[in-house]
Amino acid sequence: MSENKTGKYLKYAIGEIILVVIGILIALQINNWNEQRKSKINEKALYSRILIDLQADEIRINNYINDNKLDKKTLKQIFQDSHGQLPQDSLINFSTLRASRIFDLRIKKNYSDYIKDIRNDSIKELIENYFKRETHISDAFELMRNFKEIELKPFLSKNGINNTQELFNRFDLDYYDLREENILDYSKLKKQYGTEELNQLLFDLAIRTSWSLSALDKVLEDNRNLQITLKKVKLSTFKI
Repeated sequence: MSENKTGKYLKYAIGEIILVVIGILIALQINNWNEQRKSKINEKALYSRILIDLQADEIRINNYINDNKLDKKTLKQIFQDSHGQLPQDSLINFSTLRASRIFDLRIKKNYSDYIKDIRNDSIKELIENYFKRETHISDAFELMRNFKEIELKPFLSKNGINNTQELFNRFDLDYYDLREENILDYSKLKKQYGTEELNQLLFDLAIRTSWSLSALDKVLEDNRNLQITLKKVKLSTFKI
């Protein structure tokens, strides 16, 4: 200070401060860039996992659709048979009457906690809508299952339509094979043809089956569209 060097020291100190600030800003920028890069990698990996599960779900949905179409065919055949309109060479697969489908799609179950990690708003909206489709199908399956437990199965038991002898004849079969067998007593079911109770059961089953099919068709369309969109976004956006 005695040599009037205060100004030089101040300039030096200010220069040091500026360099430190610049260094901090550069470090923050590098850290921010690294975080964005990690986020992109994680999001790309998330999209890849979603795509794999969407492809698996597409197979399940098609299986559900085929099962429900078979159910719908069986219900129509029983109605036609009860009114003498069924062709003579037709075979009715009565086993589908008792069967209740187990709902098992993966996207909502596996990714509802990860939706917050998706930065692309359009993708996030598509997945959230897909969640709603899944919920709609789950509701349809649950109502069908409850209806069969509360209304249909008591009707079959009350009228002796469940064929106990046939069940135990095939009792060595695995459950999933057993449920594909015709273990209903056709002659006893035929005695209920034309009754109001059976007609109403067929009516409700047909409505619920149609609802399930409609919901499945829509979620299948959304599934395929979401797969296409995710593939496009991965190709166009995630260049790391």
